[in-house]
Amino acid sequence: MPAISVAAEQVKRPPDRCAGMTPPSDDENHASIRLDHPQQGEELAVDEQGKIDLAGVLHKHASMVDVSVGDLVTTDFTIGPPPDGVSGWASSWATRLRPPELGVNLVCSRAERQPKRYARVLRSITVVDNLPPSNVTGLTVGDITATTARASWGAATDNYGLAGYEITVDGRAPVRTNVGTRSYALTGLSPDARHTVSVVAVDLAGNKSTAPATATFRTAQLPPEPDPDAELKFAPEEGGAMASWQPDLKGDATYRVYLDGGSYDEFPLKEYCQNAEGTPADPCTAQSVVRYPIEPLDALTSHTFRVEAVREDGSKWRDFAGQFTTSAAEPSVPEDVTQKVSSEGLQCAAQGGNFYIAESVRRSVTLPAGATQVFPGCYNAADASCVEKYLPLEGNKKIDCDDDVTRLLESVAPPGRGPSISSLSGGTGGGIRALFDPGNLVQPITWCAQNSPTCTLLLAPPAVAAETAAAGSIAAAVAGWVVVTLVGIGIGIVLGVLLAILFPSPIAIGGVLEYPIHYYDDFNTYKDWYRDEGRWVHSLKVYAQTVKATTEATTRYHLPFAWNSSADSALRRAIDQACAAQGRTGRSISPCGDNLAVYVPGGKNYKFRPLQETGTHIVEAMGNGGFPQPPQRALWYGPGRSIGGQAARNAGYQRNWFYTDPKFAGNPCLPRVVGSGKTCDEFPFWSTDQAVDLSGVTASVKLVPTSESLPQAQDISSFHSKCNVQDNEKFIVLPIKPWVDAGAPSFGFRVNGGGASLCMEPTP
Repeated sequence: MPAISVAAEQVKRPPDRCAGMTPPSDDENHASIRLDHPQQGEELAVDEQGKIDLAGVLHKHASMVDVSVGDLVTTDFTIGPPPDGVSGWASSWATRLRPPELGVNLVCSRAERQPKRYARVLRSITVVDNLPPSNVTGLTVGDITATTARASWGAATDNYGLAGYEITVDGRAPVRTNVGTRSYALTGLSPDARHTVSVVAVDLAGNKSTAPATATFRTAQLPPEPDPDAELKFAPEEGGAMASWQPDLKGDATYRVYLDGGSYDEFPLKEYCQNAEGTPADPCTAQSVVRYPIEPLDALTSHTFRVEAVREDGSKWRDFAGQFTTSAAEPSVPEDVTQKVSSEGLQCAAQGGNFYIAESVRRSVTLPAGATQVFPGCYNAADASCVEKYLPLEGNKKIDCDDDVTRLLESVAPPGRGPSISSLSGGTGGGIRALFDPGNLVQPITWCAQNSPTCTLLLAPPAVAAETAAAGSIAAAVAGWVVVTLVGIGIGIVLGVLLAILFPSPIAIGGVLEYPIHYYDDFNTYKDWYRDEGRWVHSLKVYAQTVKATTEATTRYHLPFAWNSSADSALRRAIDQACAAQGRTGRSISPCGDNLAVYVPGGKNYKFRPLQETGTHIVEAMGNGGFPQPPQRALWYGPGRSIGGQAARNAGYQRNWFYTDPKFAGNPCLPRVVGSGKTCDEFPFWSTDQAVDLSGVTASVKLVPTSESLPQAQDISSFHSKCNVQDNEKFIVLPIKPWVDAGAPSFGFRVNGGGASLCMEPTP
């Protein structure tokens, strides 16, 4: 197994019951109790149950009190006859327990001979795990295409605990998943070729299964090039697809289209007929093409689409169908990065490491003097005694510490000791590698063993930290002992879950609108995040991330946009209302909650495709930067995701309700104008729990260019995917009129305990 190295000068905080002692140490009443096993400095290996044995001798006039390893305490003893060579004045005692961590542990045993008179023994031991985890079983490979496949396997077991699994494909470098992830997408495979995948389990000591599970499979052949004479063609995207076919003027008068077996739309021939230049064809000829956008759809989903061509007399003339799969949204953080950080962070916690640094920022983090490596990225600090005193985390704490871990946190925190606010990634090429540039701020996460003070601190860029926290939650559910918490760094606090009460009396600030923060402030140095007892700190993160992202994008992409007092006031007002809507508080303004996603629409989508009229529609529906009219529309700031528009479908509505439902006759999209190149747009979005009239007021509809349908669908689908918006999760739509007017791009971000993380960046 990999060696677990420890700094010789490392300070381990003795258990409270042995406070003030330094191992090896015996109290004045040592004759009342002996700790015979383990001896000082001994190396103990955990057994098949992940436990170690402790034993000693107890004076017959004394009684056992407890034995603690770190802050793990047991009062479960077996008292027996004295061991060989010990006279009848004593009895033996023994206990078994699972040590809270591997590596150096301090053992404290206590007995009481007189009331409140204790005899104590303190020892330092090193706990190791030499037993490998079980072999992985049930490895299968499915979803095989020409270049991709997915490997899945059964859970392994271990005596002390699993950190995750390592997957190797065709002998390449292994990739790591955490303990909660037992499937992995294999990409970049050669088509029509034989491939081998193997999986081993990795335990918390770094031991690996003795025999890897192995499977072989063959990728499919590359599909043939599309037949240019095929009846129906598809151009899939992240949030939909463009279907196209040649009209047959001998009989085509009207088209009825069906998606996944259900009626989807009905429209006349001329509605979506285009010429070679992609503009409406009038008249529609045999050389024209019918181009029909299918949206909104979720990324990486398969669908069946069927077209019925109907004659003037209503009889079916011909029909044709096909299948397509929407494109996958490129993740804001690659899966292998997320999985490796979460798995190795867990392993670092189990081995008693004080902090783990994500690979992408290791060059930018200066190690404290005396720190020693447990394994690459995982370190022990020479002094972590002060912070350890406050662990495990419980609620909001004000922690005043001065040790190596504290100073490390302060060195990677923003100068103002406030939350991390993401910058746009480096470069203009749009690649995701730039998200991990060392210049990014570092955001901390803590991982703790359940019911134990064993914790480690993870340092990673904000986007990686947010994704790792989500992945860690899955690992926690499976492993049963890992707790993942995003943490912020404020003035005077370290490892506080969220807030510190820095001001003894409230300042009575009524929302971001009244908060003393400005669009021209440097949010990396701003110091007043926690005014009014920090109630508005999440709202301020939304404000700061919005201003920072728009300002940086304006400079990078030369946009005709600038913040001024009027736009600033409108943004503040919108955030206060949006947070109330997202939290369903029933009030006109309210602080934002934790862990929320925010979508900022633009005049272009996040890929810089035109979205001007659609973005303008969202802004108009929300009052053009003023208060929404009617006031009930304020709820639209905080919709909930509804996959596939299921909330509206459950209420009995069809996708094109604005065209077909008599209940909404006379809406601005009627009468349906044939051949106009316009499509009806609705807000709130169809894929929310506020579609149609589910919010209590009918959705706003407006005719916009058909060419903007798929760009908006791409925006919405990518926002859901990249920002991990789950079904039924409430998120924020934050329209900014001058941003849309400037033709600026959409973007999305997440707000969490440690700050704000861009998850859908503008990518030209």
